[in-house]
Amino acid sequence: MERPAHLVVGLVKKPHGIKGEVLVYPATDEPEAVFIPGRVLAVLERDGRVTGREIVIERARAYHRAWLLGLEGVGTREQLDPLREKYLGLRAEEARPLEPGEYYYHELVGLRVETEGGRVVGAVADVIEAPQGLILSVDGEGKQHLVPFVSRVVRRVDREAGVVVIAPPDGLLEV
Repeated sequence: MERPAHLVVGLVKKPHGIKGEVLVYPATDEPEAVFIPGRVLAVLERDGRVTGREIVIERARAYHRAWLLGLEGVGTREQLDPLREKYLGLRAEEARPLEPGEYYYHELVGLRVETEGGRVVGAVADVIEAPQGLILSVDGEGKQHLVPFVSRVVRRVDREAGVVVIAPPDGLLEV
């Protein structure tokens, strides 16, 4: 699978306050390493397409579960309005290398899912973040299966072969 040019790191929600800050929901496990002064981020449409606009972070601070970013050259709420509901993307080459067993969501979506015995279950349609952990939404033969992304169920992810091998507990695929 071809690696995208940008990795989504946040979703811009709305202007905040009167100092030209914008509220961003992080889409990264390490927002403190991404949202730093001087960082250049691409502005992406909701479907991931690059808009051609880039922003430069001037200041950043954690704010509850979100982050407040001050952007270079942007000082008013009106200048921030066009960023509403846009994604912010980090250049892929700037992302830290993944550790063994770590994956980007885009690498999992589309992979074929099969059991250890070779039964094809379907393909990963989405990765869902739930309070108990990640869940693979798998579309297969007229059914949607929700597969917990835990080591006792997901035995192997083979990016090159394009397959996720699972050992489903009894009844998981019958639900």
